[in-house]
Amino acid sequence: MTVIIQIILIVAIVVAMGYLLTRRSARTRALWTLLGIIFTIFAVVVVLFPDIANALAHLVGIGRGADLLLYCLVIVVLVALIRINLSRQEDQRRFAKAIRAIVLLRAQIERPEDAILPPTPPNHEEQ
Repeated sequence: MTVIIQIILIVAIVVAMGYLLTRRSARTRALWTLLGIIFTIFAVVVVLFPDIANALAHLVGIGRGADLLLYCLVIVVLVALIRINLSRQEDQRRFAKAIRAIVLLRAQIERPEDAILPPTPPNHEEQ
């Protein structure tokens, strides 16, 4: 039974990371918020009634309720780290784009004579 829960936990981690890496919609954010709330409620219930954690742990093939909580916490922390990293990367991309735009605008303002102008058609005089 222990192997089954290990497989389930590994699959959950891989699926969560894959989903986070490919989705950035409002729906995804809402889903993770909901899962966070569910985990928080679960943690509070387990703190209040530790025997529930032990019963759930035994049900899925884990020896102790504390170990079950630890495994769940590891998944939550990994998901949070991935979300923070993805958010940071997106912020860096937006920042770099804004800086490029500012530099280009500043160059145009400071040296308009150096601005690249479209080529003018040659002046053909009829003879």
